Amino acid sequence: MDEMIFYKKEANTIYIRATGHITANSCSQLKDRVFEDFDSDNSPQSILIDLSQCEYMDSTFMGLIAGFNKRLLRSGKGPLTLFKVTATCQKLLKTMGIANLVTLSDDLPQFPAMMEPMNTSENATPEFILDSHNNLIELSEENEKRFATLRTILQNTINEQDKDDKK
Repeated sequence: MDEMIFYKKEANTIYIRATGHITANSCSQLKDRVFEDFDSDNSPQSILIDLSQCEYMDSTFMGLIAGFNKRLLRSGKGPLTLFKVTATCQKLLKTMGIANLVTLSDDLPQFPAMMEPMNTSENATPEFILDSHNNLIELSEENEKRFATLRTILQNTINEQDKDDKK
């Protein structure tokens, strides 16, 4: 199954559907859209994510889910709801500590018929990946240890890019 993320905002609800193996390259446009909606006059009251066809998700996508949930809770709403989470994805969410923070449901509500596909060909920037992983690192000491090397590598890459940009 192809890696795809679909998006739709209706009224005060954001609907997201993830299919296939979701990786960092699927997520940049999604993050931009969701945070644009948070910054709009009609800020979302809920985020519903259909994972019934998601076979795998990488840590960047999980960090994005954690970030969306954090933003939703900070605005006095939430937590977000994940629907029909496959066994593999459920195990990943539990390992990262996300399953305890969000609502998991097996009862998939009606999602909009027409949803916008997010661009999956975009290369994820080091800044985007670091930000997403920082959401996971905040959740537990285990995650901090798990992603310490990645955090260092990404921060060094960002610092090098900044030096090159100033030349």
